[in-house]
Order: sequence, then C-alpha cells, then structure tokens
Amino acid sequence: MKRTAEQQAFEQLTRQFGKGGITSADLETLGQRAKAGDSAAMQEVAAAIAHIAFVNPGASMAALDGLARGWLGEAAAIPATPAAQALMLSRLDEADPPGTAFWDAFWAFLSSREENMSGEEVTERIAAFASSLPASFTARAEEAAIAHPGTANAATRPIPEKITLETLGQQPEGSLGHDIYRLIVDNDFHLEVLDRDDATINAMPPALRYLNVRILQMHDVWHMMAGYRTTMLQEVGISAFSLAQFDHNYSAMLIATAAASPLFNVPEAFPVVMQVIMEAWQHGRTTPFFMEIEWENEWHRSIADIRAHHGIKAFESIYPADLFEQLRDAA
Repeated sequence: MKRTAEQQAFEQLTRQFGKGGITSADLETLGQRAKAGDSAAMQEVAAAIAHIAFVNPGASMAALDGLARGWLGEAAAIPATPAAQALMLSRLDEADPPGTAFWDAFWAFLSSREENMSGEEVTERIAAFASSLPASFTARAEEAAIAHPGTANAATRPIPEKITLETLGQQPEGSLGHDIYRLIVDNDFHLEVLDRDDATINAMPPALRYLNVRILQMHDVWHMMAGYRTTMLQEVGISAFSLAQFDHNYSAMLIATAAASPLFNVPEAFPVVMQVIMEAWQHGRTTPFFMEIEWENEWHRSIADIRAHHGIKAFESIYPADLFEQLRDAA
C-alpha cells in the first residue's frame, strides 16, 4: 500500500515519540499547543497515543497525564508527576516498531471509517491490529499490565466465571443486575463483547488474558457505572477511561485510531474527539479502580447506591454524548 507524505510522517512520529527524553512540562506544553489549534502539535499528540498503543505500552500514564493537564488547563484534576517520573520510555531503542503489515491495516481502517461499520466490526478490526505487531509487543504489554496499579494482581487471578442472563434477570428491578439484563435483552446485545475462548485471547500471557476476559464481560457494566452512553463519542470516552483504569491495550488502540482518523479525514472533528479522550482519561485516573470491585457482589444494588459506596462519579463532558449522531442526522 503506497503511503502519502503525511502518512509517512505520522508513522515516523509514532516510532520516534519521546526519543531523547521528554518531561511532564514538555507534554503539558504539547497538549496546550494542540488545544490551541497548532497543526504540528495535533499530529504529535495523535502520534503519541499511537506510540502508546502500538509501540510502547506502559508509557500511557506518564504521557497522557501530561497531555491531559496541558489540554484541560485549569480543569485538570490530575496532579503533576515528579520530574524523575516524567516520561521514561523504557527500552525505547529495544522496542520493535510496527512493520508494513500493521500500517497497511491501520491506514485501510482509517480510510474505511466513512462506511457504515457496526460497532462489533469496529471492535474486531481494531482487535486484529495486535496480530500485525511484532512478537515482542505482547511481552511489553504484559509487563505494563503487571506494573499498573489498577490491574488488581491480574497475573495471579483465576479467569472469571461467565455471567448468565438467568442470574441478571433474577435481580430486583432498579438494581444494576436487572438494568444490565434489560440492556442485553432489549437491544439484542451479547453478554460478552467478543468470544473469550477466541484463540488469540487464550494465547495471551496471564495478566493480559485475565484483563481482557474481565473487560469483555464488564464492558456494559462499566458503561452504566461510569456514566458513558453507547454513542460514537462516548465509546471513545470509555476506552480512554479503561486505558487509564488498567492500561487496557485494546482501548489504547481504539483511541489511537479515534485520534488519527479526524486528522486524516475530518480535521475539524479532532478537537472534539481529543477533548473527550482527555476528559475521560482524567475521569479514569481519578475514579476508584473498577478491576478491584467484585461486580458479581453488586448485582442486587442500585447504580446510585454502588456509586455512593465506592465513591464513583459519572462521566461529564462539555459536549453532548450524541453530538456526532446529531451532526450525522442533520446532514
């Protein structure tokens, strides 16, 4: 697949992001410049997220904390990290960058985003990016998952049992369990977003396997509990929330494509998408870790009660959740 000059530049930025050292102050400045409309800074911010998603998992917390503080300005609630912990892109020179097969799949996906793709197809195509990454990437992602404070010792936890519609349907009206039951039944959703017995998931090392199985079954629960609607913008938002919560690499891949897509397709949408990513990242970083909550013990309680008990606040954005749907319908 032949690359345009802009695509080649983006690939280079993705590979080289942070090389030579970058501080929290540098990242805040970059976020400020991108928010102000600096086109070069917008490219670099999108490439930074792509770097986290496809080259160096584990750098997400340091990188996005700084970018979010710069982008959100006075609204930022994430404390600055000490300079010594600014952004240490560990073993950057040892990381194998994505090759031609990956970039072919990435650009093909971005060019097809104008098609009427279902949410399930988007999920499957983004998840398939992992198969085109270098073999060393999985080990780096496993290290990042083990190191993240929100993964609740995932490497040593048993794979969670499947949830049944019968269990959810038996919960009292107004409870989380009954709300999830109605969501699944009324909308013909799946209890788990993808098949947990897929060979790719089964081949993952322990921490990644546990985390991916758990989020597959808890995606809709987290939607409700964290206050994200199932709209285009807020699906991006909950992915940024999940990345902040437990360094979910699939979520990094989704927001990386969501950030790059407007740059190459609809540039005026970039500030909107990035605003929601930064707001949701901050929300994830300032919300108690959802992976530590035993959700099966909460089915009988209302969402309001669970939020009050765990100190969870619903997501808020400056943009309407269905903004893109409104614009699409108006067009």
